Amino acid sequence: HNGLHYWDDHLYFEIVDPATGELLPDGELGELTITTLTKEGAPLIRYRTHDLTRLLPGKCPCGLPYPRHDIILGRTDDMIKIKAVNIYPGQIEDVLKDIPETSSEYQVVLDRGDDFKDFMLLRVESMPGIEKASVEKAIKQRFKTRIGIAIQAEALPLGSLPRSEKKTARVIDKRYC
Repeated sequence: HNGLHYWDDHLYFEIVDPATGELLPDGELGELTITTLTKEGAPLIRYRTHDLTRLLPGKCPCGLPYPRHDIILGRTDDMIKIKAVNIYPGQIEDVLKDIPETSSEYQVVLDRGDDFKDFMLLRVESMPGIEKASVEKAIKQRFKTRIGIAIQAEALPLGSLPRSEKKTARVIDKRYC
């Protein structure tokens, strides 16, 4: 609920920009790096985990004095780049979990329009009996608010999308075909 505690007397956590390796301030999303402080046999120094998270500033309401980091939102190697915005699968899942009319299954289609501008189509399965247009509108609004770009959305019946946990099945990039 309030992040994950870590023992800062044994581990030093940093969040860095995945592209440049520059240190990011608390609260910024980036790649988690770990340095072990007490390990002698096989120490880690700025070990890049490729996990995307953020350090949570302030004290935890639970009362523990240890610092916290947010949940793992994705990985740097799963990134999609569209309209100069980096998007991770965890961010898409985070948007969809707040829309109860959708399932967790989705498919992303990246393509280029006749005007040579890139666009993203997010196909999502919606629950039976729900108006397709209202689900699509909710997805577009939440995506714009949370991630910062306008997308196209398509609501499909349950069971329409292929089932897979791999990025290659969820993301279809037609921009360079």
